[in-house]
Amino acid sequence: MPDALIRRGLQYRSGEEVPDVEVPCFWVESKAHRRTNVREALRQAVETCPAGRWPLAVCKDDGQPPLVAMPLDDFLELVREWWEARPR
Repeated sequence: MPDALIRRGLQYRSGEEVPDVEVPCFWVESKAHRRTNVREALRQAVETCPAGRWPLAVCKDDGQPPLVAMPLDDFLELVREWWEARPR
């Protein structure tokens, strides 16, 4: 997605859900703490993710590299789409 418009989402108080980071095709929940709760971050992403997007949790523990998590079924769908679209 080199050409994609990626920007930080806004946390509205109107109750309307927006992702932490706006990315085409993904719904991103991002967390950075001393020790993040990856499952909770992914649960939040899954619960707020609209149809047509893949939920992702991007978590960064202090002093550690970031980690990305997504539901296995969504990951397999993403890999299937990539596999079918790859040049042969």
